Amino acid sequence: MKRVIALFMSGMMLLSLAACGSAEGGRESRGSRDSREENISDKEIEALQANEGPMLEITCTIQAPIPDDMDRDSTLVLGYNGMIMNPEVDGQTWGPVSDEDYMEIYEFCVDAVENDTYADYYEDVCDGQTYRFVFTDEDGDAHVIYDGYIYDNRALSDVDNLIDSYCGN
Repeated sequence: MKRVIALFMSGMMLLSLAACGSAEGGRESRGSRDSREENISDKEIEALQANEGPMLEITCTIQAPIPDDMDRDSTLVLGYNGMIMNPEVDGQTWGPVSDEDYMEIYEFCVDAVENDTYADYYEDVCDGQTYRFVFTDEDGDAHVIYDGYIYDNRALSDVDNLIDSYCGN
């Protein structure tokens, strides 16, 4: 049974990677912003986007047996410039993300680092995919937000799904 699950997970990962390379665009806007987001001016967003380098890097690692010719890890990076890139494939980018999504992700990262939100979070799983979320602040300091399974954590899953939505996943 574990072999069937592992093969299924491997197949799903391949489909995700294939879809990410073939689709374009992003997700549709979810509607109105909450009051905190409405207070963020275009100048504040432009100031953030003027930073160089990555804002959030999400690495997905398959924790199951996989074929030798398949990559165990896949990484997507949201840059401060609002573009998403796949560092494993030269020139593969998507975006820019909408201002609403950009600020949602940025605020999630800042909040997670300031409050050490996921320091004690753990899922007792032994198979599937683990995720590593690394936020690079405006000073260039990298902070690991979380490293592990995200099956039961809606906030982490939502951020991963939001970024994936721009890649066609």
